[in-house]
Amino acid sequence: MPEPAEDVIIRNLIESLERLRGDIDRMELWAAALGSFRQPAPEYQPSDRHLLKPSERPRGVPRS
Repeated sequence: MPEPAEDVIIRNLIESLERLRGDIDRMELWAAALGSFRQPAPEYQPSDRHLLKPSERPRGVPRS
């Protein structure tokens, strides 16, 4: 027996709303990303904080 038209319409409406929610989530994500790129990059300030000490060797360098 074929499915009643009302049930088909309701099912299609629910599926459409689920797709719309997914689209809205993606739109919010891209809007947030765009907002982040509108800000200028922070000024680069070199410092000694992240440099290796002379007695240390970088990872992956074998001992000689």
